[in-house]
Amino acid sequence: MATITIYVPDQEPIELALDGYEQVSIGRGPDNVIVLDHVSMSGSHAMIHNFGGQFQIQDLGSTNGTYVNGSAITEAALANGCRVQFGGVEAVFHDETEGGHDFSASVGGSGYSSRHVAELAEVSNRPASFKNLSPIEKVVKKNPLAQVATLVGVIAILAAIALVVLSAMMKAA
Repeated sequence: MATITIYVPDQEPIELALDGYEQVSIGRGPDNVIVLDHVSMSGSHAMIHNFGGQFQIQDLGSTNGTYVNGSAITEAALANGCRVQFGGVEAVFHDETEGGHDFSASVGGSGYSSRHVAELAEVSNRPASFKNLSPIEKVVKKNPLAQVATLVGVIAILAAIALVVLSAMMKAA
């Protein structure tokens, strides 16, 4: 049986049996089979295809990319124990029927079993091209001296306009 276990930060892991699906869409949008509410996810991030028990993952042009065992991919075959990363969300693919290489056993050489889940790292493996997709802009503190200077400039411009208007009214009278 093939499964994917997804570890969204600050949420319970999500595990999905893939055998019953021809394809599984993954993304932040509500129309996906797996909806992942995380800022690094694109609306339609990736697709897992089931070709008769052989699984392949495809990036759907996501902003923050899809990675398999640390390498950026557009498409890649999935093998038992493959580590998949959707932007900043990690996942592990398991296929108990597969007799191939178990990638999870070679992670860090620390004897992980094929059912071991990803652990929090001491340092970030964030891709260099990672972008914050938050719709809320970062608040930048403004320099108070610059704010006062801008205010004085606006007042000076308004005073000059008032003088021109007053001068024009006095000439007309």
